[in-house]
Amino acid sequence: MAGIVISFLVFAAAFFAQIKGGAIAGTITGEVKFVGSAPELAPVKITKDQDYCGDSLPNETYLIDSTGGLKNVVVFVEVAPASVTAADAHKLNLIENNGCVYFPRILAMRKGERLKVRNNDPKLHIPHSYLNEKTVFMLSLPFKGTILDTTHKIRTGGILKLVCDTHAWMLGFVHVFEHPYFAVTDERGAFVIPHIPAGTYTLKAWHEDAGLMSREITVSEDRDAWLSLEFSKK
Repeated sequence: MAGIVISFLVFAAAFFAQIKGGAIAGTITGEVKFVGSAPELAPVKITKDQDYCGDSLPNETYLIDSTGGLKNVVVFVEVAPASVTAADAHKLNLIENNGCVYFPRILAMRKGERLKVRNNDPKLHIPHSYLNEKTVFMLSLPFKGTILDTTHKIRTGGILKLVCDTHAWMLGFVHVFEHPYFAVTDERGAFVIPHIPAGTYTLKAWHEDAGLMSREITVSEDRDAWLSLEFSKK
């Protein structure tokens, strides 16, 4: 009998831990596919520091697997529920200069989390980010192993375009959200957005070249939601 009581209490605690503001938390899972012929993109031409960076690099604008899964699509809820937990001020997001490219190329984070940029190359990099053409941060990373914190510079949400003032081909994007309901697709084009209260939402998907699309999706109290999205070349 004691075991039954304990099991019930554990179940009840897990159940009520999901409830926030009267809504049960669910999960949105799905996939993003690229349909049609994959874009034929010329390699990126290297114009400086060829002794280290090489003469060219693969163009990573479209990363598509054998089944059409599209990597680096940011999927997010347009309007978050009214009640949202505070951002984790200790969570660290990291962008690295690896072989004269940004890694990851696409990063999504919450405003209030930490962001650092590290140089893994023996070359000077000057990461420079813009929000609507306005500089958010500009860093000088002259040596391999240099790492700088940009957290205090990020004061609002939005899409930060990241370039390098010493290497014109380098490109990345940092999506800063006011809520936690977002994800970036993996190598298979899969994504998961957990712990979202039951309700109907406008879900958006962003790709750096293919553009933006939106779908309405409902997370019910008794089951999670699944969605398949398809992009094609503009």
